[in-house]
Amino acid sequence: MVIMVTAFELVQRSSELSGILGGQVGGNMFGNANEVEAAATPTDAASVPVAVMVQGRFGRLRPLDAGRDAATLFRLSHDENTQATWVDMKVGPFTNEQAFAEHVAALVADPKRAFFAVDGPNETPVGWLCLMEARPAHHVVELGYVLYTPRLQRTGLGTEALYLILRHVFEDLGYRRLEWTCTVSNTRSRSAADRLGFVFEGILRQGLFLKGKPCDICMYSMLSREWPARRAAIEAWLSPDNFRDGRQVRSLSELATALPEIHAISCISPHQRK
Repeated sequence: MVIMVTAFELVQRSSELSGILGGQVGGNMFGNANEVEAAATPTDAASVPVAVMVQGRFGRLRPLDAGRDAATLFRLSHDENTQATWVDMKVGPFTNEQAFAEHVAALVADPKRAFFAVDGPNETPVGWLCLMEARPAHHVVELGYVLYTPRLQRTGLGTEALYLILRHVFEDLGYRRLEWTCTVSNTRSRSAADRLGFVFEGILRQGLFLKGKPCDICMYSMLSREWPARRAAIEAWLSPDNFRDGRQVRSLSELATALPEIHAISCISPHQRK
């Protein structure tokens, strides 16, 4: 989770300051904070995220189940690649399966977050995705706390899982803004955000404590008006026609550039310029 000051919070603070000064600065130029929120907030709130089944071609998303999934996910995420898997996560790796299972159970029990297991074709979990920090009245939600085990990384299913969650957010739940945050050092997450067409918005300096150390946070977002173009590129990449003997014919970045409407609204982040 990244702590941010929203526009509404700024209005509230202005109102508080005006009250403290007793109107010496001409009163609250913004008006009553509640009135401002009511005027600026859409009347039709987005739906609160709840984990559901979302079927794809390579696999599916479904509600994460601690009892069913913890043992398999522990085994897949604690191997010779353990440190690489968990280095940019807030917690982990875990000393044993029981500790991991207890952590997963706590995640699933959190009503403010919706965890989706990523199943392969044999219905075995190979990772998870999470929708969190939802502000339905403002149509904003974050995709965070993502676990991709080595078996899911750099696969068609890995891309499809993200496509399914993006489609679910914009088309089923009705959100207008999807946020993606990661540490500056998390090159895999930054590359994934760039590849999918998220727009880089800047760096929140020391925006998060990660395992006892302050970290700078990269902020990305995708808007609902950008989604149709992003969807076209990802669907073109996922098409069976784009694969020969299990290997891609054209990369997602090539397909995105080939579509003028995507190229026109793309934002190149500092990570891409390196």
